[in-house]
Formats: sequence, C-alpha cells, structure tokens
Amino acid sequence: MERGPEELDFLRSGVNLGLWAKYIVSGFMIGFHKGTRRGTGSEFSQYRSYQPGDDIRQIDWKMFARSDRYYIKESETESSVTVRFFLDASASMKYEEDGISRFRYASLVTAALGTLVSQQGDAIALHLVNNEDQQFLREKRGKAHLSRFVQMIEDGKCEGNWPESSNWLVESLTSHNREIWVICSDLLDGHNRWKKFVEMSEYIGHEVLFLQILGENEINLNLPDNVTVQDPESERRLNIRPQTVRKQYLQNLNNYLGELKTALMSEKTSLELLQMNEPVQKALYRFLKKRERE
Repeated sequence: MERGPEELDFLRSGVNLGLWAKYIVSGFMIGFHKGTRRGTGSEFSQYRSYQPGDDIRQIDWKMFARSDRYYIKESETESSVTVRFFLDASASMKYEEDGISRFRYASLVTAALGTLVSQQGDAIALHLVNNEDQQFLREKRGKAHLSRFVQMIEDGKCEGNWPESSNWLVESLTSHNREIWVICSDLLDGHNRWKKFVEMSEYIGHEVLFLQILGENEINLNLPDNVTVQDPESERRLNIRPQTVRKQYLQNLNNYLGELKTALMSEKTSLELLQMNEPVQKALYRFLKKRERE
C-alpha cells in the first residue's frame, strides 16, 4: 500500500483532521474492539431468521406479514468499555521528516483510532500529555464527544517533557469501567517512565497498548554527511558525521528498544512500532490486525 499524494498534503497542511480520520476508518472497517454486541435492547440493528429455541416474543410480526417468514429483530446494547488515549505533546513530538511532524502523524493515528472506537459504540477519553500544560477530556460516547476529541487533538501544542510523576493520571481516573489505554508517543524518555503505566494498569486491571512512532531517519540514521542535529526538548545542537557514528548509534538504539520491550512486557501490555514514512492506513491496519488476534 502506497501513500497517496492526498495523505502527504494532509499531513503537511494541518487541516481536516476529523475528515481524514473518518476516511481512513472507512478504508478497512475492521474492529479494534467490539464495543457493541447483538442483543434485545432498545436500539435496532438488523433482522435475522428465526431459529428453534428463540423467544417467539422477539418475532417481528410485521415482517412476517410482508414476507411470510419469521424474523427476529436484533438490537445493539452498549458495552462498558472505555478506551483512554494518551497523546504525547512534549517537545520531542515536533520532530519532522519529509515535511511531516511526528505530532501530526500521531494526531492522525489517534484521531483515526478514536473514530473507529467511537463508531463501535465505546466511550473514549483523551489526555494531551506534557509537563507544561495537561489537557484532559473525560470519557463519553457519541458524535458530539468525538468532535470534541478531534478538536482537542487539533488544538494541541508540543512543549516541555513527558511528566516524571504520574499523579496527574491518578487524579483523572474517575471511571470504574474496564478500560484499554492507548499511548501514542516516541517512547524515547527512558523505559522506566513508561513502566509506570504498566504497573498502574496491572494494579487496576486495564490493558495498555503502546504505539511507538519513529521516523525512518531516526531508525536508520539516513542523513547527509556533516549534519547538525538538535534535541527538541533540551535544544542542544550537535554536529555529527552519520557515516562515522551510525554503527554505534544503531547499536545504542537497538539496545534501548530491547530494554523498552522488556520493561513493558506484561500479560496485558503490547508494543507496536509505527514508522512515519508509512501510510497511516497501513500502520493502523497492521496494528488492528494484531489486536484482532489477541
């Protein structure tokens, strides 16, 4: 699957996040989480043929009159699952490749997943996370809430660092429902910081899904010779020759990614690497298929 020029234009432009999220979701429509189940509630879903053993009170007699066949009217009942999204809004998310910022890519991933989850009937919550300005949208269902969810992402600004303390998270957890936490970040702040999420989720009983977003140049150090790089959080600049430092860089990166994977290892935790040079739809498809198998 190739990234089309329209997606490149969108990722570079910074407009129509909600529309693009819906477009991506409509491209595959596979379940991230089956948030509704067929039942006998009040919201109509579809008809199915009557089967021996079904309650005859569920037969739709108007359909019988029109078709001379017995049909059961099914409905959708709400589940009690909240999907809570944590979008990293620290300064490191300003990183860019090919005119696309990590935050913009992460925003589309989060908005698309939020749209899919909302369409499945689950409640969604959102945290824009840095140590300068915490923003939080409480869990809720519905189209109006999804619009607020997407607008909050669009208005997000990247600054500061990911908080060292997790007090902000404890104070915001008001739901007693089962939750799935989705963390969208570069995860480059040290594995111990992310392990706190695993420990807290294990204590509460929630599942945690980490989406690590890295650029192709970050992974392979494909940079021109004699280049100046800058840490967006510390603003420290460093002149490097990639050909000289690539071997050590790749070894350090692989060591860190291995340590991160070990730190996040848990029965209810999974980690998926998404590259910024991939189409968002392909990245989400791969992630959702992984969730489908679990």
